[in-house]
Amino acid sequence: MLKLLLLLPVLAQALDSSFATSSLLEGLTQLMLSPSSNQTTRCGQELLALHAAWQRHEAWALKAFDASGSGYANILMGDAHFLGSRTTCQAVNQLVLRYYTSKQQHLLDSLAPFGFDYRVVYVNATTRFKLRFLHRPATLMHIGLCVPQSCERDELEQLLRQTLAVQPLEHQYMELQPQLVYTKKPQFVGRFLESRAFRLLITLLSIVLLLTLLSNVLPKGWSRVLDCFHVPSNWQRLSDSSKEIAVINGLRVVGAISMLILHVPWYSLSVNHTAGTLKAITSLWLHHSYVPAMVEMFFTISGFLTVSSFLSNRAQLQRLAEQPLSSNLVAYLKSLLQRYLRLVPMQIVLMLLVTVAISYYREVSLLHVHVPLDDYCAQDWWQNVLLIQNLFSTHYMCANWTWSLACEMQFHMLAMLLLHLYVHRPKLVRRLVVGILVANLVYSLALVVTMDIQMRFEILSPQMNDHFYFNSFVRLQTYAVGAVYAHAHVNGMRDGKTPLDLVFPGRLVKSLAATAVLWVIWQLQLQANDQNKQLIAAGLIMIRLIISLITLHLILANFSTERCSFVIRWGTQLLQANCFQFLGKLTFTFYLIHPLLIMCFNYGFSYLLPSDFSLWSILSIAYTVIGFAMSTVLTLFLEMPFNRLTNLLMSSLATQQAPESKNKDK
Repeated sequence: MLKLLLLLPVLAQALDSSFATSSLLEGLTQLMLSPSSNQTTRCGQELLALHAAWQRHEAWALKAFDASGSGYANILMGDAHFLGSRTTCQAVNQLVLRYYTSKQQHLLDSLAPFGFDYRVVYVNATTRFKLRFLHRPATLMHIGLCVPQSCERDELEQLLRQTLAVQPLEHQYMELQPQLVYTKKPQFVGRFLESRAFRLLITLLSIVLLLTLLSNVLPKGWSRVLDCFHVPSNWQRLSDSSKEIAVINGLRVVGAISMLILHVPWYSLSVNHTAGTLKAITSLWLHHSYVPAMVEMFFTISGFLTVSSFLSNRAQLQRLAEQPLSSNLVAYLKSLLQRYLRLVPMQIVLMLLVTVAISYYREVSLLHVHVPLDDYCAQDWWQNVLLIQNLFSTHYMCANWTWSLACEMQFHMLAMLLLHLYVHRPKLVRRLVVGILVANLVYSLALVVTMDIQMRFEILSPQMNDHFYFNSFVRLQTYAVGAVYAHAHVNGMRDGKTPLDLVFPGRLVKSLAATAVLWVIWQLQLQANDQNKQLIAAGLIMIRLIISLITLHLILANFSTERCSFVIRWGTQLLQANCFQFLGKLTFTFYLIHPLLIMCFNYGFSYLLPSDFSLWSILSIAYTVIGFAMSTVLTLFLEMPFNRLTNLLMSSLATQQAPESKNKDK
């Protein structure tokens, strides 16, 4: 017992020294006490002075240590941010809160005799006890340091490597093997201002601003090109929805907000890799899979509008029917050009915004940019310009949420090809469409069944993204269903029967089909079936088809509500509200801009936002309001002028072709 009492001071001292370096700044200053360290540099001398002042409990030194991150709490479950306080580090050199309180002035008035800076140290700390997520890049540990300004980056990183080589007790227990990656002084440097993307963005915005000013100064009609940038007329077009299907605008708003709800936790994951964020994303994708499937609304609407607008133009159909099939090639290419010019200009603007924004946050954000979208856009911009980005690896896609635009363009190419063929061979095209739907169903089922799918998000996410989620042929299903409904609507449905009524005739058959759908969904909720590939495949296809069919029946109800149920009529009236009509015209820009808004918001914080449902709900509302406000400006000054320029170009091409066709007739 006496020996144990005598050993207590020794054990206490050993434990104290072991835990001393749990603070990286403390380990850094203790390193300078060793004879082998370089104490002759100004940085080394000031670190020694900091250590001595800390030992004397001087307030300015205590503030420097208090401002630096310490400890390694919750790193096993994915947390890696120990940023300390940037504001407290500023208080080491500056008088803060002087107009707030007169108490404890010795804490506020005690300033360091030399300058201090706030730095962030990024460490790759590996251990077999830490959760590793296969579908995300390795999470770097973020440690804030309040160090003397004289410590240049190279010297500081050399000292940090020596400090991290010392194994304190916490490192030994968790078998941590920390390796320094880099350090950063978060501040606006302006290197991104020299980038090509920034110069292109400024040039584009300057040209648009100049054309907008000229269009509003010069008399209207002076130039048809300048009239495209006339703000009052664009606002009038934006506010006028008399020529559009009212329900579709409402459905677009619902789809856009659904995508935002999905993207709030998803693009927060680019910054926040904690278990809470992963839990929320897993719940959305696996247990509320109807939320990711809401993107099918856009494909369904696009298929319906493409086919209905083509078949409703009787004059065009007659003109195409009178010409040989080979002569329709020019009209086909013009339709592709018009659609391409509708999608690409705003995507180019988005790529420039993404590159500039992420480059900016590389400099000023305390948080490491794990997904360097600015590098991806600089390397693979041509994929987005050609609208083929979904055909390449999803891991290095520039603005990866734009994959749906590539699918949209590819669907349009196929749809217009079949529609031009339909003018001359209607029966053949009907059979081809049925064949495409059957082949798509078989392909989707076979793809899921043959994949090594498990109901584990870490395994499911990369497989689904690479082979299923971004796959054009898989996504073609709901686009084709929308096209079939459009064909039935334009040509008139016999006795008011929809294509669904022809596939499932009678209430009994519909009841049996509904029962089968509910049974599959119920079985998917049971953990015993979380590896049943057949059920998973059936569930995925059913959910997408259900959303597509609901969308189409709401659209048809816009034209005739007599035979609709009360729920359909109520939903139709809600979607036809004036607010939805205005917001519906902003959804294209809103869809493009809101993921960037979410990422910038997260990078702008000096700490991680908690993975809390109530907070995410509030943020979703804030993102919606800010996103639609930004979309209004971008739509008014960029999207609508680009669309009007496209229409002007297409009309000029049509007028040039008209005399040529007349001359041929003569």
